[in-house]
Amino acid sequence: MKKKIFILTLLMLTITGCTNLNNQSLDELTDTLLSNKTKLTNNVFEGYKYYIPKGLRLITKDEYNASFLDEYNNQYYFYIDVISYYNKEPTDYKPNNKAYFSKSLDYNNKKGYIEINKVNNEYFIEYMYNYGKIEAFVKENEIESAIINMSSILSSLKFNRTILETIIGNKVLNYKENTYNVMKPKGSKATKDTYLEYEEKYGIYEGYGDNNQEEDKIEIEEN
Repeated sequence: MKKKIFILTLLMLTITGCTNLNNQSLDELTDTLLSNKTKLTNNVFEGYKYYIPKGLRLITKDEYNASFLDEYNNQYYFYIDVISYYNKEPTDYKPNNKAYFSKSLDYNNKKGYIEINKVNNEYFIEYMYNYGKIEAFVKENEIESAIINMSSILSSLKFNRTILETIIGNKVLNYKENTYNVMKPKGSKATKDTYLEYEEKYGIYEGYGDNNQEEDKIEIEEN
């Protein structure tokens, strides 16, 4: 039992940024966060599961979309592209040299990108990795914290292909059409109006309270 707790502590230190991450550049930060595999999970849904780190609160949930609120009251919007995962479609991203930060990601056979653009007085983060994407508007001094939180979720995202086979069915074409543009970078053209539409569509997820996250679980990663 003590050995299990010790292993869990080490994993938590790696994924939540309790190690010395403050002095790292964004490039170094993503290397540190994504180069190590994680088996943490504390939220399980139909066909997929992932880890929500302490400090984030799940506030909306609808099929393959969700949103979270962080300690700075920033809202993160999370999209999961189960169709691209199911079809093993490649991720194609060309770094944007006009962005505040832009990087193509390739770790542990999982690919994606991070692009950050300044929009008015905030910074718009688009973090796509492992067939999931998280977007958020944050202040400049909150970027590193957001990257740590987003990395924790996206690197822990795992799919159950057997379950997805039973629920995707005829929805493949419609779902692919709806998510194709979501996974592509919006860049400096992004606006918060998009998120107001999101909230109106999905509303509040009543199955989750303020502080009732499940206990962290270590599980064997699926192939």
